[in-house]
Amino acid sequence: MVFVPLLGLLLGIGAADSPGVDASILPTPSPPRVLPAARVRDLEATDRLFQRGLPVSEESFSPDGSQFAYLHLVPGGFLRRKPERCAFLLDLLSGDNRAVRAPKGRATRIGGWDDTGRYLLFETEERGWLSPLTGSAGTYHWIFDVVTAEFPKRRPFTGVRDGQMFRWKADGTYHGRWDGDVVVPMFEGELARHYVEFGRRLSDEEKRRHETAGRLALGLEDSRPTVLENSLERLDQTWTQRGSHDPIVSDLFGDRPTLFARAPDRKEWVPVHEETEYVAVLDGSLALITGPGGEQSILCLDRFESVPLPPAPEGWSERLRDRWDRTDEFWDELDPLPRDLQYRRDWDEVQGTATYFNWVKPDRSQALLLYSFGPLRRVLRVVELPETWRPAPEGTGRIPESDSGAEEVPGI
Repeated sequence: MVFVPLLGLLLGIGAADSPGVDASILPTPSPPRVLPAARVRDLEATDRLFQRGLPVSEESFSPDGSQFAYLHLVPGGFLRRKPERCAFLLDLLSGDNRAVRAPKGRATRIGGWDDTGRYLLFETEERGWLSPLTGSAGTYHWIFDVVTAEFPKRRPFTGVRDGQMFRWKADGTYHGRWDGDVVVPMFEGELARHYVEFGRRLSDEEKRRHETAGRLALGLEDSRPTVLENSLERLDQTWTQRGSHDPIVSDLFGDRPTLFARAPDRKEWVPVHEETEYVAVLDGSLALITGPGGEQSILCLDRFESVPLPPAPEGWSERLRDRWDRTDEFWDELDPLPRDLQYRRDWDEVQGTATYFNWVKPDRSQALLLYSFGPLRRVLRVVELPETWRPAPEGTGRIPESDSGAEEVPGI
């Protein structure tokens, strides 16, 4: 990463642009403070795992945020030709990623966690020989014990809601949810309304991203920087258009422009990073910056601080440099490389799942980044973000102090 000197490079509007103000007496805004390199854990993902991104739902994470449950298609069915959806459990602390195969049925929904974070509820569907004609299916719910890796008896978890006892097996579509340490039935349309509300919160997420992009700009040395908010949609969507180039910043803003940012409560554009190739605007006022050779850092605009990332998994930088030349051919939608440097790809309102390629947990404790090496191999990197970046408790208005004495800790 290269941080450019400030003198003579401040661009954009600021107090110095106001008539009657002597620029020589104004304080010079400082560049973002560079913290020690972030600690990371790299998890190998094969056999199309995370091919379309990280499927995140509100029910995915355990109460302490250490366990991530999701669904993925695995070989199964008649002669293993028909893919079957299976529940998976990823430990974000150890990197352990294990499949959780239900005793019966095809996993269709993550139902969430009990208050202790020990028990995971998920739903499966079993179809019979006549299901293609009748559309009928059976719904099952299962409890998985994360500690023992077993399925305990479900009766002790059975709860009652408005006089209705939860049924672990039911004909047709049937859903349940946790109520403390028991599972209770969801009434008709309740899950759909829950997903709609989740979709609304994703709209709020998009608004926050646009606010973040409004504090970022790209420009060449001899030009006024262009605010990234005005091009955020292009960066998000360019890769989805057949025949388009990868969403490389240079294709939109000129060859390897400088990235500028505005500090909190300041109007001046401060140069942050030279020779910028990719920028992914994340949630939580964060941005993932990629430069030549694949070196990366995460910028926190609220704190106006930056953390470098350890070198990307071996081979990814070379793949990034050797991007396919698609000038004379249609682009393959299944090619994963362009998506590595984007944020959210899709929102499934039926499953209540948002798919991400680079994602930040709501508490800003970790970032999950995907690196693709082809159709059958990816690496999921879990980045430990600085504790001082976590939002202050609501109502305190307090921002945690930086740990100025922190020593650099190598990635693990």
